[in-house]
Amino acid sequence: MINNALDRLLSLFTHFVFIFIDIYFHLRITIRESIVSKPLINKTKFKKYFAILDEARHFVFELGDEKATPNKTLVMIGGIPTHPMESMTWFADCLNQIDPSLRIIIFNMPYYDQHHSIEYSNYFAQSNGESLRTHKEINYSNRKIDPKFSHKNQSKTINSLMDKMKLDQAHLVGHDRGAVILENLCINNPEKVISYSRASQVWDYAEADWSKLAPEILVGPPHKLMSIYFQLRLLLFSVLIMNRPMQLLSENFLNKAKHAQKGTHLFDRYTHLKFKSQISYKKYYYKFQQSLMQGGMFDEVINRKHLKKTNFPIMQFQGEDEFKLATNGCRISDQPYFGKYNLFRNEIEDIYPDGTYQSEVPIKNEFITSKGLYKEIKIKDGARFSKFYLIPDSAHFNVIENPESCAAAVYNFVTLVNNNHKGDNNVR
Repeated sequence: MINNALDRLLSLFTHFVFIFIDIYFHLRITIRESIVSKPLINKTKFKKYFAILDEARHFVFELGDEKATPNKTLVMIGGIPTHPMESMTWFADCLNQIDPSLRIIIFNMPYYDQHHSIEYSNYFAQSNGESLRTHKEINYSNRKIDPKFSHKNQSKTINSLMDKMKLDQAHLVGHDRGAVILENLCINNPEKVISYSRASQVWDYAEADWSKLAPEILVGPPHKLMSIYFQLRLLLFSVLIMNRPMQLLSENFLNKAKHAQKGTHLFDRYTHLKFKSQISYKKYYYKFQQSLMQGGMFDEVINRKHLKKTNFPIMQFQGEDEFKLATNGCRISDQPYFGKYNLFRNEIEDIYPDGTYQSEVPIKNEFITSKGLYKEIKIKDGARFSKFYLIPDSAHFNVIENPESCAAAVYNFVTLVNNNHKGDNNVR
């Protein structure tokens, strides 16, 4: 996969150096989660089990009232680089505290469980890679793939699991890659969807030239760079630990979390984002690579034209600190909702018109309404979204950085939808 000699050398060097870095991270996690304190979320009474589908086991976390009606049922899928299921647990716990009568079901990204293997087929990759060092495209057209790892096929598995579990309808909630899986379910099985809440995922506008800005400026996830293992290792270490050439975590979250009291959810969420983020994905990376070779950001943007033809309510909840300028002069995160690189320009009013980062231009407060734990941006006429919410003290990982506000936003949206007619998109 890596053809250039210098890239192969860099890969070997990275592998060697990260042996010692990984030892450090494992020690930090062990100290924080076994010696200093036990993760508080482990005390939450999740029902954990395997759903069996065609003799394959799919791990499920469930919380709340298992007899809940469809309009009180939430199906959730998280994203990477931390464990997709663990990343949603604090969010689910906060929702359960708001309303214990909810039934909350967390699915893993299908086939990412360790007991599933990659089975190569006679199909070949549809997406290419890119060298972080030279920015030259790497041809994957001769690379065989396992089709079950495409997000479209993963959505079909989720649909089958819902059938197996007799979930005729539910409110869907996705974060990061989980949002892409669920939106494919929305497109192909809209009858299953009461509402769809999506977080940290681009929408319907992206310019090809924006990819050339990476890695100094990332507008949307750099899938081509991430499809090579050592490059992903360097990228995640750089943006989450070194905070350069960009940051991925909200500084507001970090300033509170790095001094969090042991034995608190905030302490554990910091462990999850700062340390587990560096090693968790190693267990499923080559499956993630399979997903990346079967589509990228621009394919997903194009695919959303089908989502626009559906008529159930859709809500986006976004970290408010996306594209803030950090104290070290670097931008925070990768999914701007305003200005020059606005990924949502067809949906919401621009609160930082033409800005390339927050505070560069005056904010348009007339388009923002405080909702207590979160904020709402005014939707444009003719928008597909029903609501667009900003989650304070968070960026890309809002469901982990600020699960309480995410839970309030999703719960209020679900309640609003339930109080209207099912499937009515006029939720305003």
